[in-house]
Amino acid sequence: KSQSAASAGFKFFKSFIMILILVVCATIAVRFGSAVFSNDGVEDAPGTDLTVSVPKGTSISQLGDMLEEYNIISDSNVFGVQAWLYGVKKVKPGTYSFNNSKGGEDIFKIINGGPNMNKKGEKIEPEDEGTGQ
Repeated sequence: KSQSAASAGFKFFKSFIMILILVVCATIAVRFGSAVFSNDGVEDAPGTDLTVSVPKGTSISQLGDMLEEYNIISDSNVFGVQAWLYGVKKVKPGTYSFNNSKGGEDIFKIINGGPNMNKKGEKIEPEDEGTGQ
């Protein structure tokens, strides 16, 4: 009897741990999924305008790291998944103007538009780029 009670206790403990792990994983997945499909910026509007120079050969992953470092996005891993969802595989070298109150959709519009685009997605002339802040 004591062995079956111990065995039942172990089975209960094992089931409890498995359920706990499942709940934790589900919570993480929901938070990550919410971040991927959210279009919230890092700051509330009006945010901060930032100009970023992207060197030749920069990958989407490297750009995500750079944008996270400059506080334009909050998570480079989320950025990578968003890039895949938006079909963005490459980034053209050049100067980009971002606002950190903008979400992923707006950021990818700017990236798809290429360098020398302002935060509204309008083409700007190189002499109007500003100081590179």
